[in-house]
Amino acid sequence: MGSRIHVYPNGSLAIEAVTEKDAGDYLCVARNRIGEDLILMKVSIAMEPAKIDHKQQFKKLVPYGKGFRVDCKASGSPTPAISWGLPDGTVVNDAMLADDSGHGARRYVLFHNGTLHLNKAGVAEGGDYTCYAQNTLGRDEMKIHVTVVVAAPQIKHNHKTHVAVTAGDTAQLDCEAAGEPRAQIFWLLPSSEMISSSTDRHSLHANGSLSIGQAGLLDAGEYLCVARNPGGDDSKLYRLAVAAKPPIINGLHRNKTIMKVTAVRHSKKHINCRAEGTPPPQIMWIMPDNIFLTAPYYGSRVVVHKNGTLEIRNIRPSDTGDFICVARNDGGETVLVVQLEVTEMLRRPMFKNPFNEKIIAKPGKPITLNCSVDGNPAPDISWMLPNGTWFSSSIRTPQFVTGSSGTLTIASAQSQHAGRYR
Repeated sequence: MGSRIHVYPNGSLAIEAVTEKDAGDYLCVARNRIGEDLILMKVSIAMEPAKIDHKQQFKKLVPYGKGFRVDCKASGSPTPAISWGLPDGTVVNDAMLADDSGHGARRYVLFHNGTLHLNKAGVAEGGDYTCYAQNTLGRDEMKIHVTVVVAAPQIKHNHKTHVAVTAGDTAQLDCEAAGEPRAQIFWLLPSSEMISSSTDRHSLHANGSLSIGQAGLLDAGEYLCVARNPGGDDSKLYRLAVAAKPPIINGLHRNKTIMKVTAVRHSKKHINCRAEGTPPPQIMWIMPDNIFLTAPYYGSRVVVHKNGTLEIRNIRPSDTGDFICVARNDGGETVLVVQLEVTEMLRRPMFKNPFNEKIIAKPGKPITLNCSVDGNPAPDISWMLPNGTWFSSSIRTPQFVTGSSGTLTIASAQSQHAGRYR
């Protein structure tokens, strides 16, 4: 017999999970060698229309992002089929059944007992959920209103904030917001441009912060951060100040630098004044005769190049003096003073006296060693003693004195002073 129908040894017939198809005449026949007997039984099935148990209108609050279940238990004969109508008009029926573990891959899962499970509630999942119970005798329904609870965004430390950076540096504006669902962050720039993603100069980070690389003076102004989700929005206002970067000349971090240079008569001289700063500084040279030349300047003998370099052609003795480079921007000014000395043709140092000279000294008496040298400009003279000690010009000790003309004097010659002096 079928799995629903059983005949017991005593002749009884049992039918499980009866349906309307089981109604009708059942004939029991008893037979042996002598004869047989029979009895006719008429079976009718008591039918009940589908009915939802504990039916009521009720509301359910569900936190955003959480899963939830709505129950729908129904009775009736034959057993009613359960289906659910969702807020968006979708109907979930037994074709979308999952096992009772609730780990089905579908977003909506309908269990055998009529319970509907939603894996994750979003704003779109709010609304009316209607349970339908239906069999051949009728249909019943129950409506449940689901409200998805959201939390409006709240920006941390959302008071007005002043931020100051130096031109060329990176400005960092924080905008971290809490809320459910997670808020969308966008920024309104001083130019009235709205950005919700990174651009070439603006980096929008995952936590909502905005970075402005190599901030310039034009980046100064008010920046408005707005955090928005279905629950509402919040905002934070920044006022960004960008300070100009004072000029730096030739990489020297000083307000004023003095340097000495020489140039040979009739030659050409280049004097660098490479200035950096934000905004780009304006460069001007002040000549010894108090003439102001702004870069770029192109004269017959004097040129100031765009990069600030001063070029003087056919150097004259009258060019000797102070040349002042001034670099100026909104951040201040920096000065380079170049003291130029014009010399005649350069000559390498040459000794006037013999390369090797033998001197005989008397013990206890002073003795002077000469070192006459010629050159342009005048060479610096140093002496090396027999023991390896070096003496530069203008050195005075109890035993040794160096003169401005290059001489070395031994105050009291002794035997230990003998040796080779260079």
